[in-house]
Amino acid sequence: MSEKALIEEHVRYLEKVRNFRPNTVRKHKSDCLQWLKYLGEHNLELCKVTEDNLLSWIDYRQNCAGVQDATIARGLCVLRTLYEYLFQFGKMHRNPAESLPDLICRPPAEKAYLRAKECFELLDAFDINTDIGFRNYILLALMWSTGLRTGEVCALDWRDINLDEGTLLVRFGKGGKQRFLFLNDRIWEDLRKYHKRLGGTGKAPVFFAFTMNGASKKKWARLSCKQLVDMIRFHAKNVGITKQVNPLTFRHTFATHMYEAGVSIDDLKEMMGHDDNTETTIYIHITLDAARRMLQEHTANHLG
Repeated sequence: MSEKALIEEHVRYLEKVRNFRPNTVRKHKSDCLQWLKYLGEHNLELCKVTEDNLLSWIDYRQNCAGVQDATIARGLCVLRTLYEYLFQFGKMHRNPAESLPDLICRPPAEKAYLRAKECFELLDAFDINTDIGFRNYILLALMWSTGLRTGEVCALDWRDINLDEGTLLVRFGKGGKQRFLFLNDRIWEDLRKYHKRLGGTGKAPVFFAFTMNGASKKKWARLSCKQLVDMIRFHAKNVGITKQVNPLTFRHTFATHMYEAGVSIDDLKEMMGHDDNTETTIYIHITLDAARRMLQEHTANHLG
């Protein structure tokens, strides 16, 4: 079977068996065909690729092709999926991508996420003795601890949060998908205090709008996405954070900090509401040099 036919077979498997969404399948096919082109240009064969060949491809993409890190991370995840398939279905005797770390890319741009120190600076800046200050504190703490999207956090109703069990239901996720999240003890307790103070049941929004003087515009007026963005930008600038900060920054921050704490990519994928690992890898990265060191250590341990 030709290499291109193997790619077509792999793509059909993703579509028919693993039920990947059409857009995801198209991206996988495009990245696989780009990989075939690279292999041809470097006299390499699809089913004889080694770990070092994959690392050299990343190096080439970063330094020669001028490709953005997010694109490289997505492509690497596609190749990992491809070689898992080729190995499992007997097309190869070993999987060259198995020993590679989950994420290989340059560290993301500084604006992509916040350090823990910066997050605490933001949280400490709110006057939690006022209703609006307490709301803002809870908003940012929740986004940092769950990685919710802008629309997801604004759409939260009190029916979506189980304060007895410490769980949160994302009812209106991307692509219409729902998911459950478990709250850590700190944000769980903070939400209980927030609910006791401001109240709300059923379809009442968890986060509602205030005027500049701190009064509610009207009973249960839902906070808009624009208001959330404006609030975050204002307070980030106010505490002296020079990088561009928005709700997506906290999604990057959540993913990066969770990965650093040892949470696997598979678990992060579920927590963030992604279809596969490809989407998750754009949020967190390790360096190429670190990947080579990890690979060398893996090989040494295996041989020992």
